[in-house]
Amino acid sequence: MNTLIIEIHDSCLRALLSHDGVPAYCRAFDFAPFAPPSGTDAEPGDASANKHAPKADAPLLIYNSAEEKNSWRRALTPIITQIRSDIKGSIDATHLIIPSDEVTIATHHLPKMSRADAKKLIGNIIRKESKEDFPPYSIIPGATDQKTQTWYSLFIPTSTLQNYRKAFSACGLRLGSITTSVNAMINAFQSVREAIFNTYAIFEIQHGFVDAFYISSDGILHIERLPYAASATLPGEGNVTVEKAQKNRLFKILNTIFSINSNYQNTNPRTPVQMVWICGLEGGLEEIAATIKEAMGVEVAIAPAIPGGLPGESGFVPLAGLASALLQGTATAYSAADFFQRFPLRKTSGSIIYVATAVAALLMLGYNEREYRNLRSQVQHAQVAVSPRQDLVRATAAAADARRLETLKNLTSGQIVFYNLFRQLANDLPDGVFLESLEFHLKDGKGLLGISAMAQQSDKIGENMLLSRLMQMLDRSPALKNHTEPAITVVTKANERYLKISVTSEVTPLDTSK
Repeated sequence: MNTLIIEIHDSCLRALLSHDGVPAYCRAFDFAPFAPPSGTDAEPGDASANKHAPKADAPLLIYNSAEEKNSWRRALTPIITQIRSDIKGSIDATHLIIPSDEVTIATHHLPKMSRADAKKLIGNIIRKESKEDFPPYSIIPGATDQKTQTWYSLFIPTSTLQNYRKAFSACGLRLGSITTSVNAMINAFQSVREAIFNTYAIFEIQHGFVDAFYISSDGILHIERLPYAASATLPGEGNVTVEKAQKNRLFKILNTIFSINSNYQNTNPRTPVQMVWICGLEGGLEEIAATIKEAMGVEVAIAPAIPGGLPGESGFVPLAGLASALLQGTATAYSAADFFQRFPLRKTSGSIIYVATAVAALLMLGYNEREYRNLRSQVQHAQVAVSPRQDLVRATAAAADARRLETLKNLTSGQIVFYNLFRQLANDLPDGVFLESLEFHLKDGKGLLGISAMAQQSDKIGENMLLSRLMQMLDRSPALKNHTEPAITVVTKANERYLKISVTSEVTPLDTSK
């Protein structure tokens, strides 16, 4: 299976094609603002203008407008065309790593708790700040001590995800998943994280920036991004030699790395750096690695941790990491909430309820339709059999017809709109309460709904308080009425104690008078 991984990184797009998780092709494409020489009307792509273009590290340079927002989209189509031409094969799946500036990264210092509780608490914070009901986000554990735990949250707006999917769809590619460079970089070093007893420092150097990731065996301790001023004086300007320009560039890169490492040491004085990894599209990585090893006194290696044999593969480390994680099923993906996320039922039990409800609705509709046709046929036969001369018989038949039509009206008037009921349950169900089952049946011409709910037994929320919240929700429901007294039992699942609450309510039929 050929999987295409694309990363948009400021002024560059990186592409990597993996075959069953093994990198088989990689290439970088630069974005550069085009400025035609003064006094000319040259257009981007003209041969006369290309000689004025800045030199690019990548073999293909795409020109776009520096003033246009998201101008990379205009360059996306020719890049995808070039990739298809390079690989000369099919693309079975496409995945994207979005730019770092489109990801909101926040730090949270919380009391020690489980990952599930921390994700729920952080999710509520992101939900309030973003104004999204179901924000796409993930959390990564950070530093910890006896009482507190640090968490990093990564949030991508739903609108951003949708815009990227539309942009790639216009190029004939369907995005299988979208993730961040932080998640992809962690994936790249997953195989060596068991050997970490302090922290590994990873420095990705390219296009004027140093991206730093300090990872531990189970999380991440520090994330930082600083520029190193790649636009230094070019050789030949101001009598600057090539050698001196190269030294100035390396000095700025090293100075930036040492500044980042100093910031890490100030916030994590008890967790020293165990090993340093260097990667990126920048040249001279060997010299940078040698200098860092001498200055910091630690082992330094040029990534990737597991070489794939491709030339220049150290510039595509996060892409290769994502490809490997996708093959193993451990990749972190950000997506808009689907139908099951919007409804507070477990996916398996929810599917059963949805199917059962749909079947019940179809059966009821078929029954009503059959009764209607039978009654209509009886009315037609009665009308044909009535002789114009038999006034009494005609009157009797008319009365019988009226009774049958009244019966038909009664059959069709008691319809129940399950959609409104389920939507109300989804919006108002108290926190910590999960629906286990819904059972609908007819009795004495009334629709009855048996509700079974589960809630984990907790010292923080008393049984009476939890039951009171649930019953208040049922009392306020316009779709439910006349509910029975609730039955409460205690059950044990996976060594956890749960309260099982069962109650039966009458379902309010559709008001056909409105």
